[in-house]
Amino acid sequence: MDGGGVLTRPASPLWAGLRQRCPHCGEAPVFSAYLRLKASCGACGADFRTADAGDGPAVFVILVVGALAAPLVVLLQFVLHWPAWSALGVPMMMAVGLSLALLPIFKATLFALQWAHKARQALNADLEDR
Repeated sequence: MDGGGVLTRPASPLWAGLRQRCPHCGEAPVFSAYLRLKASCGACGADFRTADAGDGPAVFVILVVGALAAPLVVLLQFVLHWPAWSALGVPMMMAVGLSLALLPIFKATLFALQWAHKARQALNADLEDR
């Protein structure tokens, strides 16, 4: 934004998503709680009610965390010869913590990409066409 509060160019969807900011202006946070999207942007007033990332963020987080946790289990169990309870427990705690940390980032990024490409939920788009 310039000094007058006029949006000069839209925010980068990846940058806005990684920072968990409005995909339209890049200023205000998009979450009102841990994973709950706000109804609208506090800075520019963009309406967030029609867009939703759905289950996509959880799928991506599972893939990323699984790709990190599975080799760690093998390394701890078969290379370092840790006891089974710790070779499973440490990666499981890491997986839970990493999942909780990555979910908001992935959800905000997918929401921002959806916003940038004007993708809306099919039901809402169908109702708006009538």
